[in-house]
Amino acid sequence: MSGSGRQQSESTAEGQLSPTLIGLVAGALDVPVFAYVGLELFGDLAFGAVVGFVVGLGMYLSVPAFMADDDDEHSEPALTSVEAGKRLRQFHRTAAGLALPPAGILLLSWRLVSEDLRLGILITLVITAAIYAPLAVLLPRRYA
Repeated sequence: MSGSGRQQSESTAEGQLSPTLIGLVAGALDVPVFAYVGLELFGDLAFGAVVGFVVGLGMYLSVPAFMADDDDEHSEPALTSVEAGKRLRQFHRTAAGLALPPAGILLLSWRLVSEDLRLGILITLVITAAIYAPLAVLLPRRYA
C-alpha cells in the first residue's frame, strides 16, 4: 500500500467532503423530487425529471461558491466596459448556478398555466439570460 495517502479521492481533504461533491449530491437529489412532482401534477415523469435536472444543475454549479472560504478580503478594481464584455464571453459557474434554478421553477410554473411548452421554454431561456448576464459581470471572478 505504498502511496495510499496520495490516492485519496478528491472528495476528502483532511476528513471533509469537497464542496463540489456536496453540490453534486444536492443537485442529484433534485431530479427524483421534481420527477415525482411532475408525475403528481401533470402525469409526466419525464417533464418533472427535466425540470429537476435544470434545478439540480444550478445547485451543482452554485453550491461550491456558497461554501467558499473567504477569510481574507478581496477587493477588485473598478470594472470598465471592455472588461465587462470580456467577462460576458467567459463562462461564470456561479452566475449560471444562480440563473438555472429559477429557470426550472419558471418552466414548472408555466406548465401549470399553459400546455404550450415551446413558448414556456422560450420565455424561460430569455429570463435565464437576463439573470445570468448581470451576474456574470457583477460577481467577483474568484467565484467563476
